[in-house]
Amino acid sequence: MTEEFNYIVLAVPFFVLLILLEIYAAYKRNMKGYYRLQDSLTSLSIGIGEQIISVFSKVGVLYLYTYIYEHSAIFHFEFNVVNTIILLFLFDFIFYWAHRWGHVVNFMWAGHVVHHSSEDYNLTTALRQPWFFQLVTFNLFLPLAVLGFDPKILAAVAGIDILYQFWIHTQLIGKLGPLEWVLNTPSHHRVHHGSNPQYIDKNYGGVFIIWDRLFGTFEEEKEPVVYGITTPLKSWNPAWANVHYIVDLSHQAKRCNTFSDKLKVWVSPPGWQPEYLGGRQYPKPVSVATFEKFDTPKTKELSVYTIVQFSFLMMLATGYLAIADTLNLWISIAYAVNIFVTLVAIGALFEKKKWGYIAEFVRLFSLPWLAYLLPIKDTTWLAVAVGVGAVLSAVGIIWLLKINNKEHEKAEEVVKEREQVSEAA
Repeated sequence: MTEEFNYIVLAVPFFVLLILLEIYAAYKRNMKGYYRLQDSLTSLSIGIGEQIISVFSKVGVLYLYTYIYEHSAIFHFEFNVVNTIILLFLFDFIFYWAHRWGHVVNFMWAGHVVHHSSEDYNLTTALRQPWFFQLVTFNLFLPLAVLGFDPKILAAVAGIDILYQFWIHTQLIGKLGPLEWVLNTPSHHRVHHGSNPQYIDKNYGGVFIIWDRLFGTFEEEKEPVVYGITTPLKSWNPAWANVHYIVDLSHQAKRCNTFSDKLKVWVSPPGWQPEYLGGRQYPKPVSVATFEKFDTPKTKELSVYTIVQFSFLMMLATGYLAIADTLNLWISIAYAVNIFVTLVAIGALFEKKKWGYIAEFVRLFSLPWLAYLLPIKDTTWLAVAVGVGAVLSAVGIIWLLKINNKEHEKAEEVVKEREQVSEAA
């Protein structure tokens, strides 16, 4: 679905602009903690990772859909306004059920849970897209190929559905009057992201809320929403955010005594377990007043470093996504690996992981080599690119070494302070 992919790439500057405007609006309203650096960068990292993975996964999805359309289509709906509107309703209807099953079937929730793992709710949360959920749900949309909807229409409609859902991830917009009856709005979607027991598994619609009203899954926003999942992620690692629930289910299955119970762990709703392990576990009441968000201390130096490096990463990732289809497979993989190492390393730096510094050093050392792999035929410009990569690498390494030294010094100061307190006691 190359066309859909291009819509997302073209929308990146608008995403960034709207996020900056929301940050400014939250600041003017004195909404402290509305944006937190670690959480926002984690959400953006997860979103970038999802787009990188789509470079490789979209080929198989597009081929399968196109093959079915060309060989098994009952009708042939051409790309026009009327057919696009019809497909938008059909697509959103299927999205509703895919989304609903993604919450109530454990192996599907394992793919979707990452989108709900942020304990903040802002426009960066919209980009916190799961890496593997599409691989589980894309088959649900294949009947549209059998009906005969051209792949170009599907790509356009999928892009509309995805882009629409960006703006509803905000706390700055209240209820929208009569629109609340038909469309999915920020108020409805805030409910969907709540871990309050009455809000869990509600408001699944993409563009339209009518499906929830029809099938009994609608809930109005009343009490303040506590965002996140019932078992907090407690990590800034984008890779761990995408696999942690699979690991949890694997451990749960090992504890079961029978094969049928091991299987049920994967196909039952979240919280299910056999009676001999305590039976179904239900969400506990939560309150905004008492809820404590996961957080880690950060220095000003580390904050500035991660913002700068992430800004370069955004430019690199956007450029890569724009030309990925033209790159040699191994060059494409090399760039993808470098991007993923950066995403994971930034999260590890926030968590004070030693291996995070190692990963970041390796990534910085690779910059000149990546510049050399750029598809530039003119040797002069290629030399300039390699030179810029070498300069960025050297500056980044020196900067990171200084930050590492300061982190060690501050850690030693904390240890000395604790020793002094203990001696005084």
